[in-house]
Amino acid sequence: MGDEAAEYYDRMLVDAEWGEAFCLTFVRGLDDAALITAFGGDPSAMLPQADLAQVLDGFPYGEEPATLVVAELGDWRIGIEVNGCQGNRSEVLRRAAAAGDGIAFNVYRNVNGRSEFSYVRDDRTQVVIDHIRPERRTGENPKLLDELLEGLPFGYEDDLIPEAAGLALAERLTGVRLPFDLMERDLPGAVLTLVPDDLVPEGGRGLAALDHPFVQRMLAAPILENVPAMAAFRARLIAEDAGLIDEPVVRDVLAALDAGRPLGPDLRTRLRELHERVDDDLRAMHAVQDIAAAAVPSGDPRERFGTTYAIRDSDRSLQAVVLRRCALRALHHLPAAPPVRAALATAGSGHGAPTRPGGLGLGSTAAYGVLAKEFASWDAEKQRAAARWLARRAFEVAGLDGLDWARPALEALDRGEPLPFPDRRAVFRLISAAALVTATTGLPLDQLGDRLTEAQRAELRERIDRAPMAVITIFNTVNPDPAKALTDTFTTALETFDGRDEDLVTELRVRFGTAA
Repeated sequence: MGDEAAEYYDRMLVDAEWGEAFCLTFVRGLDDAALITAFGGDPSAMLPQADLAQVLDGFPYGEEPATLVVAELGDWRIGIEVNGCQGNRSEVLRRAAAAGDGIAFNVYRNVNGRSEFSYVRDDRTQVVIDHIRPERRTGENPKLLDELLEGLPFGYEDDLIPEAAGLALAERLTGVRLPFDLMERDLPGAVLTLVPDDLVPEGGRGLAALDHPFVQRMLAAPILENVPAMAAFRARLIAEDAGLIDEPVVRDVLAALDAGRPLGPDLRTRLRELHERVDDDLRAMHAVQDIAAAAVPSGDPRERFGTTYAIRDSDRSLQAVVLRRCALRALHHLPAAPPVRAALATAGSGHGAPTRPGGLGLGSTAAYGVLAKEFASWDAEKQRAAARWLARRAFEVAGLDGLDWARPALEALDRGEPLPFPDRRAVFRLISAAALVTATTGLPLDQLGDRLTEAQRAELRERIDRAPMAVITIFNTVNPDPAKALTDTFTTALETFDGRDEDLVTELRVRFGTAA
């Protein structure tokens, strides 16, 4: 006998037009206006849901702003986003909790396969539960809700939609059942202004890496005047992490950055030569690209903070993330600039990574539509090649490419041969938290104890978070329709790159000559 509430919500999600992608946030102890304010909306501009829909109809497809509508059920307010994600962001969920009684939780599903339950208390994300793989729990207190999980059919158990278990968990916490006609009601709502990212990611709060005097100064003053210094310090972090700090041209570039001097033609040429010399080492090549972006002005100062290179050292990585966020906060109000040639592009060569078009975020639906249309124009061979490349990059950014079971799969992928995975479910067991801990550290999860530093734990958590979408990406390559294989692989690779999606698109353009 299955869980009655989960079965109820399974029927609701099957029938609902919004069931494919939604974000439901539960908060108590506040009114509609306070919840809308916590999400970045203006309560004085609240509209009935029907009027809000008319406002959205005035925007081009893919450029609609984020919106929130609010339902009142018992003592609870439910913030509803259809095909939205703001309530799933730590910054927003913590604001909502603070505006209410200190607790907020969220049930989230998007079209790319991300599906999770998040619970905030005491201004911290206490637990995040993957609806599909509930053993994957992260947060300050991953076992906090364990007593309430008994009998809930996560992971397609009982052939129920996994998010139905998340909604049943929400019902256990609230004592309130969502009605079938929830979205048919005349609910108030508002257009949202996006809440800025925290300068320090929640998981990085209190870590020693942030005690560095320079980082502390930038956190205290994330202003335009400090952006050049942020770019210089961050470029040095990348050079040190990539083992390029002793390269003469890198030392000269860093000295120029520290002094605020532009790079002359000779230094640019030497930097380009280094980029060509390390083209058989993808990590080194990416590091040179980011150092060049920091040092060579483009039409948009945001381009100085590229994230093509994935920093391995956890302390450096956190410092780089914080400096990038400080810089983007300082540059937030600058108008977007038109695209210009990349720092490492050779005049007339047609090579190099073109910078992003002003005003068009590559993670947006509009940009995705532009690329999808171009993908459809490619021949089948190019579509297959791009899909395979995307899958490999997803494995690399998730840190799976060096694992014993992954290497043969990537080699088969490169050769265009069938993947050596007769049982796909078995692959997902290989990326469970326990399996990845053992593969990375050589220790069983229950013997890990305090053997890892907090920074090492943070790095391991990131690998665990990115791994599922990387695996889905490689499975997407085998679709018999090469066009569908490419579009699906691109979608899930973007999700694997979560937070670095623009970098993936930049690499894709360079390698395959996309025009978008």
